Amino acid sequence: MQAKEKRITSGCRDLDDMLKGGFLKGSANLLEGAAGTGKTTLGVQFLMEGMKNNEAALIVTFEEFPEQYYSYALELGWDLKKMERKGLLEIVFTTPDEFLNLIYDEEEGKLTSLIEKKGIKRALVDSVTNFEKLANNLAELREIETDVVNFFKREEITTMLLKENSSILGGWNISKNKIPFIVDSYLIMRYLELESEIKRGIMVLKMRGSDHTKDIRQYKIEKYGIRIGQIFQDISGLFLGMGVHTQQYRKHP
Repeated sequence: MQAKEKRITSGCRDLDDMLKGGFLKGSANLLEGAAGTGKTTLGVQFLMEGMKNNEAALIVTFEEFPEQYYSYALELGWDLKKMERKGLLEIVFTTPDEFLNLIYDEEEGKLTSLIEKKGIKRALVDSVTNFEKLANNLAELREIETDVVNFFKREEITTMLLKENSSILGGWNISKNKIPFIVDSYLIMRYLELESEIKRGIMVLKMRGSDHTKDIRQYKIEKYGIRIGQIFQDISGLFLGMGVHTQQYRKHP
């Protein structure tokens, strides 16, 4: 166990409780979910928490232009341009192959130099799903993902890696889901159907070197980020996307 390791707050108190104190410092953390589940919201919330404490942050994005990030974050009450002006935020908009060239380029070390110059402590990668386009097979994909994770761990940066999942409701596609074996923690956000109503649920599937809660909790996307609420009690089939009440009582942990 690594119970004495320093913890890094996620920016969401209830998520920190689920993680038994927050992310481990310098860890790689995977957040997977379908489009619109709030992955980017939670990712930026994580970075903002650090920037409030003068911890510089890095966003690596392969799909969203910086202006899209500025606009989206501002709707939630976060001024990313202000953080950039203060020298607390760097947004790198690039392609997956160009990013790999940056982390493999030991001679020039442009990305490493940027990290050292800015004193970056937290990073968000949006999203690792894009590396699937570069791999010819699962073994090659795992090698790429391992290299990306190890780069940030070598730099001692606490990182949140976003991953898209095409399953909105129903079965969970794991055919190309190998990165959970590489990262330190694995969280899932997804839509759930319960009594003809669509809700959102979050759970921690894995946390290396630490205990964590095993329940599925409701959450909402609000101003200033994700707010996690109650545990889904006495419901079966949630991970299939469709919840059914059971008669069996499940004790609150």
